[in-house]
Amino acid sequence: MRLKHKLFLPYTLLFSLLFMALQVQAQRYSGTFTALHAYYLEIGGNSDTYSINYDRIVYQRYIFKAAVRAGIGTNLFFQEGEPGVYPIVPVEAVGMVGATENHVEFGLGYTRRFTDHPDLLQNMYFTRVGFRYQAPRGGLLVRLAVTPFISPESKSKTPGHAVVPRFGLSVGRSF
Repeated sequence: MRLKHKLFLPYTLLFSLLFMALQVQAQRYSGTFTALHAYYLEIGGNSDTYSINYDRIVYQRYIFKAAVRAGIGTNLFFQEGEPGVYPIVPVEAVGMVGATENHVEFGLGYTRRFTDHPDLLQNMYFTRVGFRYQAPRGGLLVRLAVTPFISPESKSKTPGHAVVPRFGLSVGRSF
């Protein structure tokens, strides 16, 4: 009987320490996002005029987060001086640095214009540097960025590589 009593205390202490270690490991960093998905409307930016986008945070560690983004847009409603209506598909890899709602955002992306007009660039490669407001638990999403692009295509209006500065504003919701 005495032997069982002597073993009870060490085993209880061992199980308590193991349980506490599991609890400590399960705690989250205060800036951890639970709202990993977002949709938003972007004006300018990686599209000609506007695009509807979805992005997903795929990695987060302390103040760094990484996301992927895809969208679809068109030049419809902004046809003045354009040769026709065509779809636009932007894709991008995005990194964010920030502890709470406010983040510095940077990224690299590609946009494809689906047009065969000889004076329009079809392939555009983007960079992004900007600001992103997104609450960790979801809600309003606002992005403001400088998004210059380069295109390896040579067109009659743009001899050589075209480097064009752009700006983008996005408003949407994260969930």
